Amino acid sequence: MQNEKFFDRLLLLPLFQGIGKNDFWEIAEQIKIAFHKKAAGHVVARQGDLCDRLYFVLGGTLRIERPSDDRRYRLSEWNDRPTVIQPECLFGLTTRYTRDYIAETDLQYFEIDKAAIREVLFFYPTFRLNYLNMLSGTIQTATKHTWRSQPADLTERFIKFVADRSLKPAGRKEFSIDMPTLADELLTTRLNVSRMLNKLADQGLISISRKKIIIPQLEKLIQAYH
Repeated sequence: MQNEKFFDRLLLLPLFQGIGKNDFWEIAEQIKIAFHKKAAGHVVARQGDLCDRLYFVLGGTLRIERPSDDRRYRLSEWNDRPTVIQPECLFGLTTRYTRDYIAETDLQYFEIDKAAIREVLFFYPTFRLNYLNMLSGTIQTATKHTWRSQPADLTERFIKFVADRSLKPAGRKEFSIDMPTLADELLTTRLNVSRMLNKLADQGLISISRKKIIIPQLEKLIQAYH
């Protein structure tokens, strides 16, 4: 029964979708799979760490943080669904994580090292196709963001600013940023930014405090202005 529940959770991970139970247990016999249960506050991966393995999160909530390159602001977002952490960082020119991944709640995950991914899992066509589909989706999303035109409306520019930096355009987001920095990023004045944020707060779409903007549900903010 416990194996059945584990396998049901496993199928929610995009890289294992479509892989049968027999194939998975065959894989498990060939490679070392390290399972972990960690308490809230545990750091799974840090920005800049070498990505030499894949982490598959099966249960719990991750807090995911990314500072801007100039360290003037930081975006935090949360994920409570089964996920794999940055598979696009495992190969290529830069094999380092671009975000911090921290357990917001108790977390259950397993890890498979790069050698096992390369030498064993890629022999399974379903896994290989899932991996290629994930990479293709990541590339296509990044390319689409690059070529989207800058909206003339300030609120829409703010929404684009948030969505372009998020892993997904939904869920809770939290920006640690001051008004002058946000005004610079949105190519406007501090006063205009303040008015715009207060209007969104009055509509219940965000909440603001000193150097912090909280968006409870980004999808609702996007829907409100599209």
